[in-house]
Amino acid sequence: MTNEKISKHFTRSEIACKCGCGFDSMDAETLKIADEVRDFVGYPITPSSGARCLIHNRNIGSSDTSQHVKARAMDLPLKNPKLAYDWLCVKYPDRYGFGLYKTFIHIDTATGPARRW
Repeated sequence: MTNEKISKHFTRSEIACKCGCGFDSMDAETLKIADEVRDFVGYPITPSSGARCLIHNRNIGSSDTSQHVKARAMDLPLKNPKLAYDWLCVKYPDRYGFGLYKTFIHIDTATGPARRW
C-alpha cells in the first residue's frame, strides 16, 4: 500500500482493505463522489472503510454482496453526516446508493438509486 493519490483528495492507502491483504483499488466513479463530498464539507476526510476483501468483509459481518467487496463503496466519517447525505440525495436523486449513520455516510455506485439505513 502506498500514499499514492488516486483521486483529488484520497490516497490508495486510505481506501485499502483494513485487514492488510493489499486490496487497494476503488472505482473511479466512487472516488469522484467521495471527492465531491470532501469539497462540499470543506475539511479532510479519512474513509473508515473503502475496499474490502471478501474475508475481511465476512469477518466484520457484512454481506457477500456488499459494494465494498466490489471496490464501489466508501464510508466517510463526517461532523454532520445528515447535511452531506441530504446534499447527495438532492444532487443525485436517481443514482447511486447512500446510507446515513450517526457518525458517517455510506456512498456506493451500485446500479440505481438506493437510500438505506
